[in-house]
Amino acid sequence: MIFGWRKDSGKGQRLSCSQLGKSEADVKPWSKLQREVGKLFAEGLRLQIQCRAYRMASASGCTDLPRYWCTLDKDVIWDYPRDFSENATYYPYDTDVSSISSLLREYIDTPTDQLLSFAFADRWQIVDILLAADRRIGKRRIPELKARLTHPGAIAIAATRWGQEWEDAVPALQETSPQLPPVPETAPGLADAPIASDSSLLRGLAS
Repeated sequence: MIFGWRKDSGKGQRLSCSQLGKSEADVKPWSKLQREVGKLFAEGLRLQIQCRAYRMASASGCTDLPRYWCTLDKDVIWDYPRDFSENATYYPYDTDVSSISSLLREYIDTPTDQLLSFAFADRWQIVDILLAADRRIGKRRIPELKARLTHPGAIAIAATRWGQEWEDAVPALQETSPQLPPVPETAPGLADAPIASDSSLLRGLAS
């Protein structure tokens, strides 16, 4: 599934299907996905997620420069492609915008009780941002969340959302396999058993 994004052309209209190279039936407007994501955010949290394409004109033609970013209050806390230059070798001709949009859709569709344990294919850490902001994840799960989050922007969201409760929380311990008893360096066997040399013992066995 390909998701459209908003084009910055002075009027702010959405990128057209012809410009994306896809039929209208294959394109979901970014505004719809944006609304669905925004509904997950905790009340009072001044967090926004945006996606736009900026038109770059050159002697060889025009190219759209897509950008995804998140702001907390007025601070940009997550930004594609700025924060991922090592993975954007062919940007803007080959971008991760569609993959990020698909990941947002997958997050929305994931059952709440699986959000902290599901293995999302997320090399951008956008899921950390969503988890920290998700109103469905309450105070009871702060220790799990604190053990899970690593992105600085996501940690800033959690600190803004829960304040001192977040600062005081102890991260939940990760599940580990039960510890096995130590294996002895050498296990005794028949080769280590004492050999009887007393003739009286041998005669006793023969009788």
